Amino acid sequence: MMSRLPENSPLTYRLSILLLFLAMVSISCWNGSPAELAIPVDYHDPSEVRSFFENVEAQHPDIARLETVGFSVRGEEIIALVLSDNPELNEQEPRVRLTGTIHGNEIISGEILIRLIEELTGRYGTDPDIKNLVDTRYIVIIPVMNPDGMWDGRRYNDHDVDLNRNFSTAFVPGGSHGDVAFSEPESAALRDYSMDKNFHLSATFHAGTVIVNLPFDYARMSTGGDIPLENDLVWELGKIYSMAGTFLANPDILADPDVDDGVINGGDWYIAYGSLQDWSYVEKGCIDITIEIADYSPETEEGIDEVYAYNRESLLAYIDAAGLGVSGYVEDGGGNPLPGVAVKVTDGDIITHTDENGWFHRILLDGEHTLEFSLDGYISATETVTAPGVLPSPVILTPE
Repeated sequence: MMSRLPENSPLTYRLSILLLFLAMVSISCWNGSPAELAIPVDYHDPSEVRSFFENVEAQHPDIARLETVGFSVRGEEIIALVLSDNPELNEQEPRVRLTGTIHGNEIISGEILIRLIEELTGRYGTDPDIKNLVDTRYIVIIPVMNPDGMWDGRRYNDHDVDLNRNFSTAFVPGGSHGDVAFSEPESAALRDYSMDKNFHLSATFHAGTVIVNLPFDYARMSTGGDIPLENDLVWELGKIYSMAGTFLANPDILADPDVDDGVINGGDWYIAYGSLQDWSYVEKGCIDITIEIADYSPETEEGIDEVYAYNRESLLAYIDAAGLGVSGYVEDGGGNPLPGVAVKVTDGDIITHTDENGWFHRILLDGEHTLEFSLDGYISATETVTAPGVLPSPVILTPE
């Protein structure tokens, strides 16, 4: 048996100095963010997402633009990439928002959005369908909504708040929901960014199973709880995603009696309060769905590619679906555009608004609809429209 060295021996002293030196070298050589090793090597960490966006913007300046959404608790930047034929302009095009990694440990949800960006930019010059999709839509992609959580490999942000319970619709305070709605810089940043953009269609991506989850999260449709008044439209859009390509071929599709073609009402799956999709629908008139794309985040490039393959056609079909419905302009009697006009379907609950040019786009099922137009200080007007289509002349609102 080896005898113990005396505590004050020269050899003990030299070993202590060596161990201290090795510890200092180890610390100085590691300059990553907290828990960086929680992110597998085949994924883009938040800093690599910025580098990727910068390269895409440099290589495709005509169709790509990097924007800042806001900052996390720890000051990490939350960034978006705009893809459109004129990404610096607020053009009159259907506007789509795609968001990933709102839960920091569901990293596959952001990585497939990186794959989507690679495809949309890489094939823009050679694939007419891809070019048309980019040219006729305003697409905003936010792969990492929760950078602090992603660095740490955990669901919550750095305040231990679940960002997908921190929005104001059906918000329940306390615990992991936060003390008040939008208490977290990440959720408040997405709120403010979305208020400026006036999105028409959006999706938030998750991991944990495979399913398309629809509003509302806070009530059960199967037991007579609140449902969107335009539920048929919501389900149509959900099925456009689930039934395109090979999404339904994924063997990990949620097994639940309330699932219909890979789609489920959120509350029928489980109740959640303060979710992003419910806030988008109720407060912004933006149809937002939650898409669970994998039961876990694979740790290899091949696994990531497989998840993307299951979702590729669905992603493209969903972006294209933003063009459903009717577009047009609203003016006053003098031919001046009217911004901020509320546009809704009679007996509907999705309220969208005209932009600074008086332009609106309203996603609708095909067929005939009656639209209502209202703005403080003006007499409301109605217009019968047929979707899909573009109004041949502006809607005129007369001052009261």
